[in-house]
Amino acid sequence: MTCVTEIWLKPKMINNMKRIILSLLLMANVHGLQAQEAVAREDALKYAFSAALDLKQMLGTPIPTDPDVKRPAVVKDGEYGGMILPETKLSAAVLEKSGKEVVPVGQLWLHKLAPLVDGQVTSQSKLLIARVQLPEGEASGPVLTLALQKKADGTAELLVYGKDKEPLFRVPAKSISGQDNGLEFAAERRNDSGSLTLKIAGKYEASFAVTDPDRF
Repeated sequence: MTCVTEIWLKPKMINNMKRIILSLLLMANVHGLQAQEAVAREDALKYAFSAALDLKQMLGTPIPTDPDVKRPAVVKDGEYGGMILPETKLSAAVLEKSGKEVVPVGQLWLHKLAPLVDGQVTSQSKLLIARVQLPEGEASGPVLTLALQKKADGTAELLVYGKDKEPLFRVPAKSISGQDNGLEFAAERRNDSGSLTLKIAGKYEASFAVTDPDRF
């Protein structure tokens, strides 16, 4: 996790500060949130349980999901926010036994962010928009359903869904050898967007881009 220190900026850099906030939001690890951007577990649970109050909304994903609200990871920085809820039964063993069927791995709830597909921001009309009542007021944003599917040639893909039964996009999921920590994610800033890298049960790794749709 990257720590942020105070620095003096030249005048021409001041206008870039809001874009820099995006990178702060994205630099997170699902099981090892550390630094100032991370929300404490107690508060993360409050967000997850608030979302779970509307079960019809939480479970109204285009493919069946069973998110584990006891293992949320939340990051928050100014107006930006994000929460991952891993699939309850996600494990390396489940992925090992899966055939070519689509296997849900979790949900990614975003605030003030949207995925980039072929360099274009995904239209809100294609996204599943959730609304959650929080102590500070109502929050809304897209919920991305994440799934893994193996291909006939033995490779795998990460499927990212919006509101429709067909995925918004697919990206390659390369095989890795790591510890089974459920879902993990990290990111690096690339100009006006961020590249999210997901590690799935220590078996696969996949990346895709997100950005602030209002400033792209």
